[in-house]
Parts: sequence; C-alpha cells; structure tokens
Amino acid sequence: MKFGLAYEMQRPVVDEHALIEETIEQCVFADEMGWDYVWFVEHHFLTGFSMSPCPEVILGALSKLTKRIRLGFGVVVLPYHHPVRVAERVAMVDHLSNGRVDLGTGRSAAFEQIGMGIDPRETRAMWEESITMIPKIWESEKFEWEGRFWNVPPRTVLPKPYQDPHPPIWVAAHQPATYQLAAQKGIGVMA
Repeated sequence: MKFGLAYEMQRPVVDEHALIEETIEQCVFADEMGWDYVWFVEHHFLTGFSMSPCPEVILGALSKLTKRIRLGFGVVVLPYHHPVRVAERVAMVDHLSNGRVDLGTGRSAAFEQIGMGIDPRETRAMWEESITMIPKIWESEKFEWEGRFWNVPPRTVLPKPYQDPHPPIWVAAHQPATYQLAAQKGIGVMA
C-alpha cells in the first residue's frame, strides 16, 4: 500500500504566506516520514477553499526540498493552458526532481472555466486534444500540430522529461466516458 497527500491548500482564515510555508513544511515532513506521493490541485477563484493556482511553482520548490516523495500535478486544468506550456513546465519539474513527477490532468468546473473565458461545452474536446498532444511533444524531436484548438508550426520543444519516455499521466474522472477514454489513451484514472 502507498500513502499520499492531496493539497487544495485550504484554510478557513487565509494567511497566504503562513499557508504556503506550513504546506511546504508538511510536505517535507511527509517525505522524511516515507510517504509516497504529494499532489497539488489547480484551482482558481475559490477563495477560502483553495489557494493552489499554480502547482508547478510549489512542486518546483518541493523538488529541491524533498528527496524521494513523488510530486503530482493533481490536476493541471488542460483547457486553461497551451499544451506546449504544460509539457515544458512538467518536464522542467521532472528534471528538478530527478524524475519524481506524475502529471494529473482534468477540466475543472463551469464556475472556474467561465472565469477563465472558457466555454464549458468545449472543455472535453480541449482536454482530449491536449492530452493527445502532450506525450507527442515529449517524444518528438520536432513537434507540429494542426488541431481544432491548438496549432503549432514545426518546433523543438525543450526540455524533454527526465523520465523515459515521460512522467506517468492521469486524468481526474467523474463520468464513465472518461474512464473509457483513459483506457483508450493508456493513462491512469484519479477518482
């Protein structure tokens, strides 16, 4: 059995600096105690509920403060980000951590999607296009893409991940169709 922590970075009364410092201390302690995973969500506009808008930043810090615990993006909301940027950020943290990264992905909820200017009706298709692109970005010497949401002329995208061929990929799932899609794509499910 493996043990992990999942952080929303919640607090009834938010002292932002204390919350960040205490979260880092807890994660370092979990690493020292032999816990296996620490995952950070990506949420926006959820004051009092979550102060974790950029998991790559805290995971980057933890990559240098921990030794063995795996660091999970739990999840990157793919419709909010260009897939090239996701591939670059995750690969960079994978290098900083010497190959201890897992990439969890998802779509979020309408409240957050609308706040980001994203049409909630488009997020499944956006997620699917992005999740198809990211492994190809990591595995291709030169990457190019023409899609419905994203277009990339031939480019070299660096860094490539430290893990070979790339970090494990996951999807947050609430609907049966997502489980089927995960199976088709060969990625893990976070439920």
